[in-house]
Amino acid sequence: MTPYITAVEFIRFRRHNWPQPPFFRKLASLPTVFLVALRMLDKNALTQLKTLKKEIHDSTPRHEGRVRATTGRFGFVNTADKQQFFLSPDEMEKVLPGDEIAFRVEPAGDDKQQAIIEKVIHSELNEFFGRYTIRGKGHFIEPDDERLNRWIFVPPAKRKKAQEGDLVRAHISQHPYPNGRAQADIDEIIGKPEDDHIEHRFTLARSGIQAGFSDAVVKQVESLVAEGLEQELTQRTDLTHLPFVTIDSAGTRDIDDALYAEAHSQGWSLWIAIADPAALIQPGTELDKAAAASATSSYFPDQVIPMLPPELSEQLCSLQENELRLAMVVELKIAEDGTIESTNIHNAKIRSQAKLSYTQVAQHINGDDCDIAAELHGHIIHLYNCSRALSQYRAEHCLIMEERPDYKIITDEQGKAKEIVKLERNQAHRLVEECMLACNRSIAGWLAEKETGFFITHAGVRTERIGEVVALIREQLDVERKPKIQTLSEFVEWVQKAEQSDSELPLRTIISRQLERSNLSLEAKPHFGLGFEYYTTFTSPLRKYNDLFLLRIFKSLLQEEEVQLPDEELLAHIQQRQTNSRNAAWQTENWLKLSWLQQQEQNAEYDANIIHMNSQNFTVRLEDSGIEGTIDRRKLKGWTFDTKTLTHKNGDECFKLNQPVKVTVQDIKPQMRQVKFALV
Repeated sequence: MTPYITAVEFIRFRRHNWPQPPFFRKLASLPTVFLVALRMLDKNALTQLKTLKKEIHDSTPRHEGRVRATTGRFGFVNTADKQQFFLSPDEMEKVLPGDEIAFRVEPAGDDKQQAIIEKVIHSELNEFFGRYTIRGKGHFIEPDDERLNRWIFVPPAKRKKAQEGDLVRAHISQHPYPNGRAQADIDEIIGKPEDDHIEHRFTLARSGIQAGFSDAVVKQVESLVAEGLEQELTQRTDLTHLPFVTIDSAGTRDIDDALYAEAHSQGWSLWIAIADPAALIQPGTELDKAAAASATSSYFPDQVIPMLPPELSEQLCSLQENELRLAMVVELKIAEDGTIESTNIHNAKIRSQAKLSYTQVAQHINGDDCDIAAELHGHIIHLYNCSRALSQYRAEHCLIMEERPDYKIITDEQGKAKEIVKLERNQAHRLVEECMLACNRSIAGWLAEKETGFFITHAGVRTERIGEVVALIREQLDVERKPKIQTLSEFVEWVQKAEQSDSELPLRTIISRQLERSNLSLEAKPHFGLGFEYYTTFTSPLRKYNDLFLLRIFKSLLQEEEVQLPDEELLAHIQQRQTNSRNAAWQTENWLKLSWLQQQEQNAEYDANIIHMNSQNFTVRLEDSGIEGTIDRRKLKGWTFDTKTLTHKNGDECFKLNQPVKVTVQDIKPQMRQVKFALV
């Protein structure tokens, strides 16, 4: 049989002068005109191949999207039109979480599709923190970042003499695409896990929270302190005759609010005085810029990073006992049933009569001996009775959130946890909470009527979970028609019915696990989580920048001046910074708690409650310390997870939310804030 070769193959052999078989030599002896014809045939074939290649390229789906990591080695890429494509472990190794990439879509077997990376458009992950680790001749950083679940190689010249276990700050110096693997340079060695106060120092660096103030801010504060309040006080409504008191923790110095209630035949007058730093801090000044940048005070177990310098937040603006202070005072008329009948706002000056602690006030309410001045006893009882009416109204018409204890970490001189104290909420905590909620929802309604201001909104159940929540309510409450929960009134009605039902399931807790997050918004929309038509906050202006900003809006409205509203970018920044602050505080506390737990007796059993669950694990909280950890359920056979009821079942056996369990420590990593428990 005559061997078959293409014109392309023949020309390739001839061009490279490779060894030729006998039939090639025969072809080589053919006339030149025949060879030219072969070349023309080759060009046609190449053109057809190019056309076919283009058709294949054009018919292959291509997209751009953002990389999302998972706890495993694989990942996903999400497009702007909300499509999601799988990234195999091999493809995930080429990119970093958050990367914007161009990719094509190819079959992955079993009628599935996968993304194949073609280009990295932008990479946002640069700086990161972690633990330095050495494996053989390889030096790596184990990132302390939930987005990065791989070790990053550090080349020899970029290690800054780091040693095994050091906690470091680094940046990505080589992207894995198309270089093969990511590399990092160390920028700073922060310390070792056993160093004094390392938990605070590392977390502050990781979260970007800055302690201290610039020279320009310090200079401005010195000027404000020297000037004092005299000039501003003369322009205020005088409410110093009202016997306001402050109720807070014994050690609190940045006191935002003071309270007074007067009883009437058909209800109360409730006065809430809020500290007024906005009177001293002008927009656009260095002090204002610093406050906006931090957006919140950050509270750690043995350290406070204040939003405003202590000379203001703890002294000149703080509602200290027996000191004349500037305040924005909200006057509410409360009916006997807890209805808020009217809201008035006063640009005032006040003088707090006493700095009371929660413990003192709770003792007085309970009829125990306390060291509160006798002339204040009646006023405190009026406050208590008013708060009870407000609480009763919320129970009937709104929603009351689940009550949880607080936990205080007692640290030693090295900043390590030596004790964890459980703090139960008492009547005084509830009294203050009710007054603050009443104040905030009232002024939110006042702003909504004037069609200005900004609000804290909450959209209720997550869109993708509405179907299961509706099915749960219908099934557990045995109702014929499908419940509607899209409007505020409908949502409140059905959640209240669920809470009052005799279901064996904790329906309110299950529903609460399916809710959206709250958001700062320029639109006056409901807060489903609290059951309020409108809600905002301005009761903590010494600690939160959005509250300080609202004070300026109130001043403009009271003086009939043009209102300057924040833009969406500023609101998003405030929300991000406050979330960052809460996370940093939680991470520090958890690190300290787990270090403390690691020192406890091995194989000790702990009382806990199941607070969350999914198909893979439980999250439990220890009763006495508030420590949270997971229980792995992936390897257990026969157990199924019900996404509607959030339960794990195996025949008649069942685990559900709020269920008490006993656990032991299985694995603990304090620095990574991770602990795994095992059921006893």
